[in-house]
Amino acid sequence: MRPLLILLVLLPTVSLAQVPSPAPLFADFVAVDHGRLYVEEFGEGYPLVFIHDGLAHREVWDAQVAAFALHYRVIRYDRRGYGRSDAPDSVYSNVDDLDAVVTARGIDRAVLVGSSAGGGLVIDYALAHPERVEALVLSGPVVSGSGYTLHNMKRAYTNFSTDPAAQVERWSADPYAIAPGNDVARARLKDLLTAYPQNLDLGKGALHRDPERPALGRLGEIHVPTLLLTGEHDIPDVHAHMGAIEAGIPGARRVVLEDAGHLCYLEQPEAFNAAVREFLSLISLAPGSPLAQAAPPGPWNTYTRGFAPVDGTALYYEAMGVGDPVILLHGGAVDHRMWDEQFVALAKRFRVVRYDARGAGLSLSPFGTYCHYEDLAALMTRGGFERAHLVGLSMGCRLAVDLAIAHPERVSSLVLCSPGISGFEFNTPEDRAYIERIRAAFMQADFTKAAEEFVHAWCDGPKRTPEETPADVRARVKAMAVEIIRPDRDMGQGVELDPPAVARLGEVRAPTLAILGTLDMPSIHTIVQMIGDTVPGARVERIEGAAHMVNMEEPERVNRLLLDFIR
Repeated sequence: MRPLLILLVLLPTVSLAQVPSPAPLFADFVAVDHGRLYVEEFGEGYPLVFIHDGLAHREVWDAQVAAFALHYRVIRYDRRGYGRSDAPDSVYSNVDDLDAVVTARGIDRAVLVGSSAGGGLVIDYALAHPERVEALVLSGPVVSGSGYTLHNMKRAYTNFSTDPAAQVERWSADPYAIAPGNDVARARLKDLLTAYPQNLDLGKGALHRDPERPALGRLGEIHVPTLLLTGEHDIPDVHAHMGAIEAGIPGARRVVLEDAGHLCYLEQPEAFNAAVREFLSLISLAPGSPLAQAAPPGPWNTYTRGFAPVDGTALYYEAMGVGDPVILLHGGAVDHRMWDEQFVALAKRFRVVRYDARGAGLSLSPFGTYCHYEDLAALMTRGGFERAHLVGLSMGCRLAVDLAIAHPERVSSLVLCSPGISGFEFNTPEDRAYIERIRAAFMQADFTKAAEEFVHAWCDGPKRTPEETPADVRARVKAMAVEIIRPDRDMGQGVELDPPAVARLGEVRAPTLAILGTLDMPSIHTIVQMIGDTVPGARVERIEGAAHMVNMEEPERVNRLLLDFIR
């Protein structure tokens, strides 16, 4: 899959903060008590509802909408008196307003994401309507019933002005709202406040009806997964509130983002989104999820996850089971999730690790000089693994073979599914046509089409139509591809083995199994033939009727081969 990686490297990258929100699938007013709220909805999937802070309005979430609408149903709205929503003209309740929005949009349960006062609102909502809340993401939240220090009250009064323009200038310059030095985010905040000066009208708060029973003394009643996020330069009061919430809500987890203030999702959108994606992934492993159902109870089912610092970045990883280490290496434009079935099956006998390479899944995009196979070596070292069995697919095989040549003492065995190898040029007519279709889609900035072309080439293969490909496999691959093939993501190629593996396969000494789907691209057939002819003692297994994503199409067959081969 090397041509795709090269193409991605050549394309310019942009900051996530610069990526506009997609067009909403729904944009209209929802009726509430004595007024209307403006609501927007994007994407499909499990619902995420974003509630803004007390300064800005719904558009403060643009970077989050762009990221999460790829896989979720994202709803955002302007609270009463903000943005395009009606100003209050009578007593109202933010909790009732939120309930009216989710009811009007036909939502039974949702993950609620709230910032500042919006965070306090979702806490109050979770206490009032626990049956409608799946999980909470709280960014710099306040808590109803808690007081404010003199310092924060003085700050608010200092920034307040009867002159709307002066008030916009003061709040956008506030060093707690946006950390010093984050000029792009500060300019964005100023634009948001300028667009709707009524956001800063403090008068609407006088008509708000607070909950009869404030949240401060009731946090222990919340029993849903809760993620707390804030910037290291946030308001001291907010840090105190965060401590109270973390102590009060069972299992709540706090993440502090560096170089960010109160509006950390506006300042550090990539880091914020990565933390939320990890949290949502964690929820997917809760009892009742497909992966949890596939994992039978037993001492082997010891699951951990996190971010491993590696050469100037952090790689997301998951580990499960006990025994000799097995590391699963994903292909290009997909991520760790492609190994769901193998992760569970192998964990019954081994300590299995899967991770996202730079720019894939939950790991950050690469910057500076780096090397994918040295990342793998560093990850093994941090995990305490001197040696490991390596199982790769496509690009993951390239990493595995490079490591087996560069550091043979660290590789116990190799399983190479639909393998790529460094230095091999993909030059068949099918390959060239694929590259040109991808290139054309990128040049037109049609990243959805680029992802679809990737799925067609590497999931359907050259010998069948999309309708002939297993629908569940195709949907899973596309869901991963559309998240990676974006202007703000870049897996990159990194520094390759020199000389590359294509001329050095005879140096591989680890026991090697190559697995090939008979419907795969011609170049992959060529690589497998080279491995079988050149790697000493290599074994080749062909699986009829499968294409490139052979482990996803034939998981039971592949699992049997893995468990039989890895000793």
